[in-house]
Amino acid sequence: MRGFIGTSQSDNIGEAISQATKGLKKADLLILIAPFIKAEKAAEYLAEKYPGTPMIGTTSASYISNKTDDTSIMVVALAGVTVSTGILTNTRKTPVSSILEFEDILCSMEPESNNTVCLEFSTGSEEKVLATIHSVLKRYDISLAGSSSYGTPLGDKNQIIYNGKLMADTTVYAFVKNNAGNILVGKENIYKRLSKKAHFATLVDRNTKTLFQLDNTPAHEIYTAETGVDKEGIVENMLINPLGRAAGDDTFITTTNSLDMNGVMFNGKAIFENESIFIMEPDDIEKVNQDTISHINNVLEKTSFTLCFDSVNRFRYIAGIGYLDEYLSNLSSLGTFAGILGTGEQINNQHVNQTMVYVVFE
Repeated sequence: MRGFIGTSQSDNIGEAISQATKGLKKADLLILIAPFIKAEKAAEYLAEKYPGTPMIGTTSASYISNKTDDTSIMVVALAGVTVSTGILTNTRKTPVSSILEFEDILCSMEPESNNTVCLEFSTGSEEKVLATIHSVLKRYDISLAGSSSYGTPLGDKNQIIYNGKLMADTTVYAFVKNNAGNILVGKENIYKRLSKKAHFATLVDRNTKTLFQLDNTPAHEIYTAETGVDKEGIVENMLINPLGRAAGDDTFITTTNSLDMNGVMFNGKAIFENESIFIMEPDDIEKVNQDTISHINNVLEKTSFTLCFDSVNRFRYIAGIGYLDEYLSNLSSLGTFAGILGTGEQINNQHVNQTMVYVVFE
């Protein structure tokens, strides 16, 4: 398996695609990451240059070994893989209407759990999408990794990219089978539990990802009492003390994006009634990151390419504590890698925030 990465900051979209694909002759899958304002033309030009090549992507920021960038177009190309792509439409209301086609496409791949992955980009309604498709993926023991759109201007709709076109209210997916080795999917969580015991979500609205109460008390009061941060500072403090939904010993991160005047918390990940919620704090990021790299190297004999679905807010925190250069250097030790920055990340049946989800090809 071979991975290619090209980037360009040019505002001339035709020139940007030429620069970002310099040296790329053919591919089995194209992944396009572009700022919202550049995405439509970039998708058209890329499709024209490589007619018939499956393409997925999203509006977002990106990073490579030596920089992060929210203005560049990034083209990732995979070769030496078998690929089938498709979309789930009307994801806000009825993603299930596309589930038969989803399973047919997966079956056509003759998937194997150790060398096949589902990559996806979503415009929203992530929990509903994952609940819809996980039953299929679970039967075939196929892992999923993905990202949510980022950088959409106020008043516009989130968009994903599919075969040269932008689409709203849609999830795009690509089943990718490595013809030369295994694929490893995992996540990196740089937070640990601060709360000494779990709080229970006693009043929520999962459809709007709203948290009203923990332990029958306004959630913001629990948060401020435990962190010492006043209500006005809760959103910014999510970089340090996000929320975490417990699943056994594991924890899935949730970020509060805004509060209303009454302190009601609007989150990036839905919280369900009676779920166990912890307030989190930073772990030893250097050790966590080194453990991630060691785990990958212990599982795979040799790595050829890594795709990271990462978080804008997580990067703000990593940069703020001065660890970003070392973080990128550690990822570079795996070989060639490309990173996609979004507002949310997906792994298997979980939509999360402030987490890195990785897909490593042997």
